[in-house]
Amino acid sequence: MENNTHGPGDVEIVKEADINIIDDGNNNDQAMLKVLKNEISHLKASNASLKIQLQYFRENYLPNVLLVDDNHETVQVITGILSDYNVINTGNGIEALSMLRKMGNVGSDIQRIDTILLEVNLPGMSGFTLCRELKKNIKLNIPIIFCSANNTKKDVIKAISFGADDYIIKPFQEKALLEKVGKWTKKRLALNRTR
Repeated sequence: MENNTHGPGDVEIVKEADINIIDDGNNNDQAMLKVLKNEISHLKASNASLKIQLQYFRENYLPNVLLVDDNHETVQVITGILSDYNVINTGNGIEALSMLRKMGNVGSDIQRIDTILLEVNLPGMSGFTLCRELKKNIKLNIPIIFCSANNTKKDVIKAISFGADDYIIKPFQEKALLEKVGKWTKKRLALNRTR
């Protein structure tokens, strides 16, 4: 009667057998390396193609959130939480302002922004100044949510008076961020559909 049970060392024996078959002195190693390099090349090309397709899908079918924050850890956390959005990050107010002024124009990488998440403390231009510029001077009708550790009532009132739609205090709950971004993004998308 044949025993079909395998012991813990059987896998290593099979690996050894494979090595022995490949290494029989007939240049099989070179042939196998060539096949493996070819397969790796195909996998890299497929992976690159999938990344391009995924980026195209994100940019064209997911809501676009502009995140204006210079803290790398915060950017990583927010981008991870907002996985159902295409998060576009810029680390300062001047760059964000320039990007938004060009938005939708020929040659611009950004065709639309559905919601803006904005830090108060930014290099170059404060979040308050950027918000006022976007809402009062440029008159962009994009929801702006401040997301900041500045947690005084005065900060919240100032943000709202400069045109902000909402305010989230850091550290925030993941659920609160998702709810607020979802609420304002839906309003923006509904407004775009009625135009």
